[in-house]
Amino acid sequence: MTDLTEADKGHVRIIWKQLFADPEGNGRAVVLRLFTDYPETKKYFKTFKNISTEEEMQKSAQIKRHGKSVMNRLNDLIENLDNWDAACDIMTHLAERHIHVHKVGVQNFRIIFNVILTIMAETLGDGFTPEIREAWQKLFNIIYNYLENSYKTIEAAS
Repeated sequence: MTDLTEADKGHVRIIWKQLFADPEGNGRAVVLRLFTDYPETKKYFKTFKNISTEEEMQKSAQIKRHGKSVMNRLNDLIENLDNWDAACDIMTHLAERHIHVHKVGVQNFRIIFNVILTIMAETLGDGFTPEIREAWQKLFNIIYNYLENSYKTIEAAS
């Protein structure tokens, strides 16, 4: 988070406050869009493999839960924009779980970040200014780069 300016952090926090007002609904929208635009990502979720129609996905309690989990982890990071050590602990734990428990490659974080940016642009319209987009892109790049390095370190130690 060290590369984010105070203005960047302000942009992220303003938008996040709106998105995190409904973590279940917005989280579900992210997961639904992920599975719709990138159906190959469903393979990482045993309980989602047999959910094929959008209607089934809309009704799925598991998708709702996972969407909320995605939002909660992002919230943890955003709450720690000014605390790099805490953010690193969160991201390291995230990398460890996705390597050892979920068996998900780091490139999937880039995919979900792109999905989130797309949804923000569609939802916020003109309110998703170039400055706000850039702040979010910076944040996601920082997170991704940290996760990528964590993956390399964790996998080399295994």
